[in-house]
Amino acid sequence: MSHLNSIGFNIESAEAFDALMERVYQEGIEIPVDGGKYILYRDESGAELYAQITSSGEFVGFMPFYNASVKKNVKIEQPLDDESLTHLDCRYFAKSQNETYPFVFDVVNAQERVIENESIESLSFVAFPTEIEYYATAQAFLEEMPELSATYFIPVGLMTPEGEANDSPEPYAMFIAQINSVELKKNSHFLGEFYVLEVSALEGDLTIVTSKESLKSEPQVGGFVNGVYWMGAKV
Repeated sequence: MSHLNSIGFNIESAEAFDALMERVYQEGIEIPVDGGKYILYRDESGAELYAQITSSGEFVGFMPFYNASVKKNVKIEQPLDDESLTHLDCRYFAKSQNETYPFVFDVVNAQERVIENESIESLSFVAFPTEIEYYATAQAFLEEMPELSATYFIPVGLMTPEGEANDSPEPYAMFIAQINSVELKKNSHFLGEFYVLEVSALEGDLTIVTSKESLKSEPQVGGFVNGVYWMGAKV
């Protein structure tokens, strides 16, 4: 599942991606930082893209996001190095506020503000699913997944498929969450429809965005979503 599709940017060709980047350059807001700048493009739906431009003007990457208001408190442990990251990226190893579980997340605008190690941060987290299922009740989930609990959170990015420690931790987590609010949005330029779900997961609230097509039925407040997600945050 494409992260862009999760916020209504239905990109099916290189030409469509080029058109999107042209819109970002033309309509985005420049945010100068050390070593370059971000260009923030925000669609009327709340969908966001952070393009990364070096000091020499080279485009080196982008990250999707959503203009979420819900925040989650986490304990920052340390930044992580990875060869796949640009100098405008930052990936953190953190723990839930009560240290119930560790996890890894990316920060889409990392160079705007330094996050201190061993600090408690209140951040807007947005989860983009690689797979997702909706359940009307916790019982319906447990009947299908009896090996799990209705409050579990597994930092799958910390592990290899074989269950070993991952030498290059990735910002992915698998968890179940109860839905507190549901909005169906439409990307104003690319016309993709997507759900914005404000949810409660183990130790904190966050936002999930997912394309309308990704769910077999319309999600309802009080229902549950279970999935694997890329975890992004904004300072």
